[in-house]
Amino acid sequence: MSAPVRSSGVLLHVTSLPSGRIDEDAYRFVDWLVEAGQSWWQLLPLHIPDEHGSPYSSRSAFAGHVGLLAGPGSRHHDDGEGDEGAPVGSWVEEWVRFAGEPERQAQTRFQREWLALKRYANEHGIRLIGDIPLYVAGNSCDALTHPELFDHSVVAGAAPSLNHPEGQRWGMPVFDWPAHAAEGFAWWLARLERELELFDLLRIDHFRGLVEYWQLPLDEPDPSRGSWGKGPGIAFFDAAAERLGGLPLILEDLGHITPDVVALREELGLPGMNVVARVSDTDWHTDSVLYTSTHDSDTLAGWWQRWGRVNQPQLAAGATSREGEHRALLQNVLAVENELVIIPAQDLLGLGSEARMNRPGTVDGDNWSWKLKEPLSEPQARKLAEWTAAAGRERISPTSTRRRAA
Repeated sequence: MSAPVRSSGVLLHVTSLPSGRIDEDAYRFVDWLVEAGQSWWQLLPLHIPDEHGSPYSSRSAFAGHVGLLAGPGSRHHDDGEGDEGAPVGSWVEEWVRFAGEPERQAQTRFQREWLALKRYANEHGIRLIGDIPLYVAGNSCDALTHPELFDHSVVAGAAPSLNHPEGQRWGMPVFDWPAHAAEGFAWWLARLERELELFDLLRIDHFRGLVEYWQLPLDEPDPSRGSWGKGPGIAFFDAAAERLGGLPLILEDLGHITPDVVALREELGLPGMNVVARVSDTDWHTDSVLYTSTHDSDTLAGWWQRWGRVNQPQLAAGATSREGEHRALLQNVLAVENELVIIPAQDLLGLGSEARMNRPGTVDGDNWSWKLKEPLSEPQARKLAEWTAAAGRERISPTSTRRRAA
């Protein structure tokens, strides 16, 4: 295995591009990342969002969201006609039966347009990080086509934690893990293979749910009144490693974390996550990916004003004024030992709480709606490239990415 390469990237979902589509703005953003000295573009799930705009509660764990695709006036528009480059797998026929025959052409179009962007990014040394939710919606194609793989007597949520003391009620059905184990985790392995068609590296959302998961009775509105169920643990990852030839994964190990969750992550030898903009995180693990914030947290600037400036002033060491604090925060984060640092676009721009992507547990109309008003600029790219180089972070080659991740 080659020596670790310290690198960095930016979190920006397609819907947060000025156009919100896989068109000229997406390709322009890849070029911007190159100019900014970055190696990674992290995105949110590319699947069909729910009625609130959340891509984490989708009607399909496999089908792409055609609302992301380029308009007819874009040179990146694909008409989806013909079979060449069409997606394959049993999920395609399941989705067409569920959503209608026009979806066959729509998914062909999605496959071609997204993979063309991925090729362009990879050819320019930019790797794509995807985000795979643990659960799917109760009315999804997956839950209705494979009812035997889900426990429909309870719904999923998150246990109370320091950052979310009231807990969270998500409402999706939980998996019947013994049923998944009996079929060798075939549905899950197909899901991982599908995501690795679309991305170079995956973040597994709510990793702790693969050890133990928080479940609530169907009629229980109070998320704190749940109980723990047992997840598949190491057996799931053994099956995945054998099928995939490795585990190109980041494990989201935030929230109510118990020793068994830590033990599994350490046994797997995979990176977890630390987030600067979380009240409780003061001791970051150097073997984790460090994020300044996430789609579910306050922005870095919002957190700093609300909590960080008083409780963690050392993070802005070197700042000579209030105006210089944000620059110092980003420079100091890039300088940490962690091999990979991810900075959401809102944090690069120093935006406050009004720019956060999502407020968990709410159906706020502003959730999932933040976007850039205009493309990121060349001066912003040069500034980030300067900070990245000063921190000793390098752009990594296309051939080293999957090997290091696996």
